[in-house]
Amino acid sequence: MYYKLITFKGIAPQISPRLLADTMAQTAQDVVLDSGRLVPITDNSTTVTLNASGKTSVYKYTFGGTDYWFEWTADVNVQPAPIPDDANARLYWSGDTFPKMGSSTELIASGSGAYPRSFYRLGIPAPENTITTSIASGSDDGTQTQHSTSYVYTFVSGFGEEGPPSAASTVFTKVDAQTVTVANMSTSAGSGTSRSNTNITKKRIYRSNTGSNTTAFQFVAEVNLNVASYADSTTNANLGELIPSTYWIAPPDENSSLYPNGQMLGLTAMPNGIFAGFSGKRLCFSEPFLPHAWPVAYRITLDEEIVSIAMAGNGLFIGTKGTPYLVLGTDPQSMSAIRIEAAQACLNKRSMVDMGPYVLYAGADGLVAATGTDVQVVTEGQISPAQWRADYYPSSLQGFLWEGRYVGLYTSGSNYGGFIFDNRFGERRITTLTQTATTDASGGFTDPDDNELYLIIDPSSGNGVVKKFQGGTTNQTFTWKSKEFVPERPGRMGFVKVDAEDWPVVIKVYGDGSLIYHATFNKSGATYNLTGSTPSFSQVNIQEPVARLPSGVHRTYSVEIQAAKTVNEVCIAESISEIRSL
Repeated sequence: MYYKLITFKGIAPQISPRLLADTMAQTAQDVVLDSGRLVPITDNSTTVTLNASGKTSVYKYTFGGTDYWFEWTADVNVQPAPIPDDANARLYWSGDTFPKMGSSTELIASGSGAYPRSFYRLGIPAPENTITTSIASGSDDGTQTQHSTSYVYTFVSGFGEEGPPSAASTVFTKVDAQTVTVANMSTSAGSGTSRSNTNITKKRIYRSNTGSNTTAFQFVAEVNLNVASYADSTTNANLGELIPSTYWIAPPDENSSLYPNGQMLGLTAMPNGIFAGFSGKRLCFSEPFLPHAWPVAYRITLDEEIVSIAMAGNGLFIGTKGTPYLVLGTDPQSMSAIRIEAAQACLNKRSMVDMGPYVLYAGADGLVAATGTDVQVVTEGQISPAQWRADYYPSSLQGFLWEGRYVGLYTSGSNYGGFIFDNRFGERRITTLTQTATTDASGGFTDPDDNELYLIIDPSSGNGVVKKFQGGTTNQTFTWKSKEFVPERPGRMGFVKVDAEDWPVVIKVYGDGSLIYHATFNKSGATYNLTGSTPSFSQVNIQEPVARLPSGVHRTYSVEIQAAKTVNEVCIAESISEIRSL
């Protein structure tokens, strides 16, 4: 009678240890199982030291061949400009007081302190002042037909972003080509909420061409921001394009009178140059390729408060405090929100991760996957809902994408830990990770350039650091414990054998759930040596990594392996002949 393990897999704590599949584990901690062998994870390697402690979000910004690490104390979502090869290398983010943006000029400006160094408010406000008009005397020959008209003007940023128009001026009558002095235009963004940190450099003046202040306005001229008045003698025939920005307002910001649910969060890039975000129950979309423009008509109000959003294939998945939604569409004017009949609330914004064709997030019953309108608990049958809530702390779970796998890390009071969920081969493999007070991650960033994960680690003193997950060269000690093997009848296992790429390797054997053998296998030259603590014995030199187990008959057996080396196989058997024939 023997049990030989040459393939090793992950855990399923919901299943009784004796009912696990032969290759499954009771414990699989800090181990990589990609090859089927037991391979230790490595330490995290320091990439950069941050400007301060207490950071929870980072982003790697590359410009001119140099990497700059941006850092925030807030939960920030960052997106590059939706314009390919953007000459300004613009970046957009939400979650930090109000939605923001900047180009390389602002983001990595010279000076000291953390990156980004400077920024602008995302969105252009409407001018506060209303145009006043006066007609120059003698500019009317008295024989031309008079018509009614009105003016508006807009602010324009240094990037050419145009905002919504001012209130229309009072309607007045004039003849074509008559000179009109347009005055009282604002020469600054103004003061008060939603008007700080703007990048306004120009104004554009528009005039109605059909006799009212509710008709379309056509372009007259562009002037500098500091210009308060302008003499307009443009003929009706020479007016320019229609104003495009009538409804191009800024996204929800810190103005609580307009947005009682707060600023827009969760900035997410969608196909066709569209950005999405949310505030409360309100889902917001930008104009295609115009991230500063967020028309009210493009907003969808859901029945439940939104917690997090992420792309799932070609659709935008919406995790709420109740029922999830899927939003489909290629035009922000005609987005369709589908309510998914699945009672899988999202417990935590930071747990949701875009895995490519699907998203994963922390639900009340386990880790939830959503593909289209298909929503299911992917840890079902492996982790019970009670175990999930008690042992994996879903309300504080942070999720990250790492080389196609989901890395979940949690901190709850003095409880630290994490896990890796690997669904790449359809096996739903779960292994756990060690976190301590000194290695606890407060945030992280998956670099799309190399698909590597970078974690924020705050030391007990000094500045935080960014570390590449498993980027070091020092192996960590893993623990892997097998299922409980149940012989056909109670029996005595007499020997244990282990095969490893290097040494030392610790072996523990359990009989009926109790530790009956605990020894360390090592190697010196061509000889192996063995030291034990259960039962206790001094070093013994052996010719091969095979050891005799204590006498005793047991109904179940399991084997635990601890090592910082790669282990290929382990075997327990009744006789030495069985061991040597395997």
